[in-house]
Amino acid sequence: MNLYHLEYITEIAKEGNISRAAENLHISQPTLSIYLNKLEHSLGMRLFERQKNRLIPTEAGKKYVDACLRILAIRDDLYQDLFSQEESSVRLGILRTSIPIFNQVFQELKKDFPATQFMPRIFSSEEIYRELTEGRIDLGFVTSYREDTGLIFPKASCRIVKSYELMLMISRKNPVFPQLQLKNGCLDEVSYPLLEDLPIFTGKNSMVQQSMADIIFPALGIRPRTRQGIIDIEFMFQAMVLENSYSILPVSRIRGGDIVQIPFSFHPKVLRLFISSPKKRLTRPEQALISRVKEEYEKISYYYDVSLV
Repeated sequence: MNLYHLEYITEIAKEGNISRAAENLHISQPTLSIYLNKLEHSLGMRLFERQKNRLIPTEAGKKYVDACLRILAIRDDLYQDLFSQEESSVRLGILRTSIPIFNQVFQELKKDFPATQFMPRIFSSEEIYRELTEGRIDLGFVTSYREDTGLIFPKASCRIVKSYELMLMISRKNPVFPQLQLKNGCLDEVSYPLLEDLPIFTGKNSMVQQSMADIIFPALGIRPRTRQGIIDIEFMFQAMVLENSYSILPVSRIRGGDIVQIPFSFHPKVLRLFISSPKKRLTRPEQALISRVKEEYEKISYYYDVSLV
């Protein structure tokens, strides 16, 4: 179980409503419902009961929620201890998918810069750019679906860390899959129209959705029916199977399941990059942070690491 799964349960308990909890967590309502049903099934007991359109924790649910809150409190205390206030600070916006890399780098940098406090906060790329331009963070680590990053982040200096190829992600069980044709290992253009009749998960933030609408879909010559994306990538892949849908995502390591990733003939890219204020002069800890993060990402050939077992 990931720590943010604990946040799912505590948010449901706080709001007493799946829809409001999902909105606060920035995930879709079906995703949260699927997660709760799956968790209750695995435990063999109900954690919540519906009373007058409100979800009320059962006795088991109260114990579960209390345990989640205690674990999350331990996490918060740990982060406070690891990154305690000292002589200087680096306010940083990062993506949820980059947390493991940054946690590792932070620990390494503490040895070289013991007087520097690294203060990470988790946002979407769109939110990170807003936080940066409004002066609430010093550096941002974001994703761009455009290779011309200046069009996406016009008020920031950009330092590209790594690029990944965007792939068609589709289940072998999807009725359209056997009809897809490949040419030189890539999806043949004659197969593009087949995707138009399928629903597609396009990602939750507007930057991704806009890039899909402006770049990817016109290149494919299609206007598909869109579905809002899901933060939990494993749930997204499960939804692809259940709904006979598909997605266009960066090349990933997928273990288990029946999801196939197929490159496109025009080889679209997605970038990971640091952004900062154009007038900002990077400090030594910030320069070291960027350098270390680049080194770590060079070791990884995939964007998502997905286990569907």
